Amino acid sequence: MRDLGLVDFDEPVKRLLTQGMVTNLVEGTDEWKAMSKSLGNGVDPDEMIAAFGADATRLFVLFAAPVENELRWSESGIEGAVRFLRRVYTMVWRWQEVMQFRPGTAGVSPATSQQRPMLDSAGETPAVPASELEFSADARTLRRKTHQTIAKITSDFEQLHLNTSVAALMELFNQLSDFNADPGKASESDVFAVREALEALVIMLTPFAPHVAEEMWEGLGHADGLLGEVPRWPVADPELARREELEIPIQVNGKLRSRVIAAPGVSEEELRQSALADERVRAFINGRQVVKVIVVPERLVNVVIK
Repeated sequence: MRDLGLVDFDEPVKRLLTQGMVTNLVEGTDEWKAMSKSLGNGVDPDEMIAAFGADATRLFVLFAAPVENELRWSESGIEGAVRFLRRVYTMVWRWQEVMQFRPGTAGVSPATSQQRPMLDSAGETPAVPASELEFSADARTLRRKTHQTIAKITSDFEQLHLNTSVAALMELFNQLSDFNADPGKASESDVFAVREALEALVIMLTPFAPHVAEEMWEGLGHADGLLGEVPRWPVADPELARREELEIPIQVNGKLRSRVIAAPGVSEEELRQSALADERVRAFINGRQVVKVIVVPERLVNVVIK
């Protein structure tokens, strides 16, 4: 195309990603080889879809290895993807009645960092915004994990780190499971936190498992499909994603000697004073001269002594 004068640049694409090969054991050997007819180690995708479903098959392929790396085929891996999807589906079903009959009261659109509430079935804005709710420590932890996951997966997509995106979705679901609130007894703030997490989880699961995600989205009380509600991709709120506490390692001459707990945004001087006041650090300093204190903001303090 360049030689014909159709384009004025040398390379045909701006960015090239060469995906890895899908390998399988060659029968009668211990060798993993790229699937091929000649080796007889191929797998019929239609058979996998018939046995496990298109979503689980797709999810496993994207999760099993970075897209540029070799992928070793494993039916047990697909079974793991099936179990994960079933667990998410069960969670949606468990909260379905609350979401259906209390539409929007605790729901927010993760498509905006301004915490815009979902519209209810009548098209009316719910009366209880996030700013007016009192969240428990567990609910705040769940919300923080939700927005951290949104930020991570959004970044991962830009870099095509699809396997780590799936891993992040699994971590978010684990946090949801640990929350362990009773749908029938949950407070407005608890329902809010669960809806926010579940809706974000289902939306971000859609590129990997689109069919079951559509069903789950409907289960969360939305009559229109995901594609009918645009824009819908979540946007992380940086404030909600921030950790409430930081654990700062304290080193003496480069060796870890203690840790201090600090709030996000702590100043360098506050960290310096906390490190020098720490009992374990003081034991190492005793009788020796402090040459300097090196502070890496919100990450590390190193006390240099002689």
